Amino acid sequence: MTAILGVVGYGGAPPLGDDIGRRMLGAMRRRGAARAGLLRQGPVVLAVARQGWELDPDFSGAVLAVEDGDCAVVADASLYYRDDLRRRLAAKGVHPAGPTPSHLILAAYRAWGEECAKHLEGDFAFVLWDARRRRLVCARDHVGQRPLFHATLGDAFVVASTIAGVRAHPRCGTELDLQAIAIDAAGLIFSGSAQTCHRGIAVVPAGHTMVCGPDGTTRITRWWDPEVRPARSAATFDDAADELRAAIERAVAERLHSSAVTTVWLSGGHDSTAVYGAGQRALARSDAGHRLRPVSVSYPPGDPGREDERIAAVARFWRGDVTWVNIDDIPMFDGVAERAARRDEPYGHLFEQWVRWLARGSRGCDARVVLNGHGGDFLFQSTPIYLADLLSTGRVLRLAREWRAMGVQQARLQHLFHWAVQPLIPQPVLRLAEHTRGRRFEGYFDRPVPAWFAPRFVREHDLAERARGGSPRWPSRDRSGYEMRWYLVEPFYPRVNGCTAEYALEEGVETRSPLYDTRVIRLAAARPWHERNSLGETKRLLRRAMRGILPDEAVAARTTKTGTLRGYFTRSMMDAAPLFRAAFREPLLAEVGIVDAERLRRAADVYFRHGGVSFLAEQLLSTFQAELWLRARLASEATKTSPIPEELASVAAMHDGAGAREWCA
Repeated sequence: MTAILGVVGYGGAPPLGDDIGRRMLGAMRRRGAARAGLLRQGPVVLAVARQGWELDPDFSGAVLAVEDGDCAVVADASLYYRDDLRRRLAAKGVHPAGPTPSHLILAAYRAWGEECAKHLEGDFAFVLWDARRRRLVCARDHVGQRPLFHATLGDAFVVASTIAGVRAHPRCGTELDLQAIAIDAAGLIFSGSAQTCHRGIAVVPAGHTMVCGPDGTTRITRWWDPEVRPARSAATFDDAADELRAAIERAVAERLHSSAVTTVWLSGGHDSTAVYGAGQRALARSDAGHRLRPVSVSYPPGDPGREDERIAAVARFWRGDVTWVNIDDIPMFDGVAERAARRDEPYGHLFEQWVRWLARGSRGCDARVVLNGHGGDFLFQSTPIYLADLLSTGRVLRLAREWRAMGVQQARLQHLFHWAVQPLIPQPVLRLAEHTRGRRFEGYFDRPVPAWFAPRFVREHDLAERARGGSPRWPSRDRSGYEMRWYLVEPFYPRVNGCTAEYALEEGVETRSPLYDTRVIRLAAARPWHERNSLGETKRLLRRAMRGILPDEAVAARTTKTGTLRGYFTRSMMDAAPLFRAAFREPLLAEVGIVDAERLRRAADVYFRHGGVSFLAEQLLSTFQAELWLRARLASEATKTSPIPEELASVAAMHDGAGAREWCA
């Protein structure tokens, strides 16, 4: 993986010294340290550090930076559909000077200016300096696997791949944002904020472009805005399924490693199996040989996560062998304090270790590229929110049929009110009803503030509003379509994607998500709601698209949910009870006023007596992670003045355009 950095000085600010640039790169050395360098052009310094295996042409490539006249760029990127991009560039009269992502990004900027990101397909973050216009342009892809953070530090603007990289600038303060820490500690994951836990440092949102102008002012614009609207002249269901299968095949083919094995993290669900089947079909048609190998987690019989038999059947269909990772070998809490100390923020993915062990399974296959099924739930499945659309348009008979088809266990009046009626009630009316009722109506993704949070802190930092502010605010029509768009632009999911990608990259593999391909998204977004969820069946279009390239049992409708991590989560949590009790004995979160220590300890005792998966369990884990992070953060402020790491002490430098136009590893 790659660390990138841009620093611009304004108003006569002294230039950034090479030693400071190296120190900032050093703070990001987990993202790259094998090859690194600094490029200086007037008031700007661009820097990059890359892992050795990412010098391969299938990744960011051996050219670390590209300088072309008045423009220079550093990128953390893997781009797809490169031939298509070159044709569109040629139509604009622009011809890239080389084949790497950095060359193509700079060429795209020549062709389309600040709107260049919307013309790129891939997983990318880049920082580009336009000397003629004296502006710094930064952008991230819509999936969010490559991070960027920024801060204005007096007369300097800084953007870097990690918060630690920004914090290593000598003008960056050390003040923490207690509200942001509390949001993570409470598990209020759908807060929708660009703030971080470090005062003054914010994230460049996924699917956005940030421009820092000549006077140091910044503006952020969204370039990724998926249009979710069923086409009036839509193809038939079968024709759309054929079109979708072809699109997924190409999306997978674009993301395969060109010369080595590629692995798929294969579950027994519909999404990753679709990626595997489409990939195998694409390889068979290209006569490229067998280069796609499944890696899966094996669960013991009776575990709710077990899908071993279905996974094995999918692999056999294509004469493949599964590389198994045993769930009992994955220690959820091993090294948890050390991992918390390495993070820039309190939030940690619930199943970080699960991701890391899968990545190690892929490395055991000698793979550097991993495909996953991320995005499938958002594109090809929906919640029962379509019931509100049916009610609002008077299709009561269809609503009754759909509700009955959901099954006896779900078909309760409370369930019907929650999905069909509540989304239609205006917010002021709903608030008045809540006041009369004496308790809240839970929203779509509302998360309650944990009972152990200090009431005064909750009031002063508006945590109750933040807790309910993450849910969609439904439009007056097409709520099902709005739901898909919300999934695609809600900031939490890029955050999860970024964490997953980071864990995998640290283990030596790069994750890629074919179902997030913009061509696949456009096809899914143009289809009607009942192809996602209707009469008790979900993912109807995706399952039809995979018919014939997966075994029948893999494309059949599911009556029960399998492949869940409930059993693993509960076992791991119960085994970790001593860790939680030790962390909550004298919590620092209480010292800074966020939690009530006694209430926290009582809540932990209640959970560890009963176990299970619940909001209580997830919130306790969020608070536990935040406590470990805060302890490590307050104990490590001295690292702000740490020496330059040895591996980056002799970083190559280019000053004021001296040297090659392409800066190679």
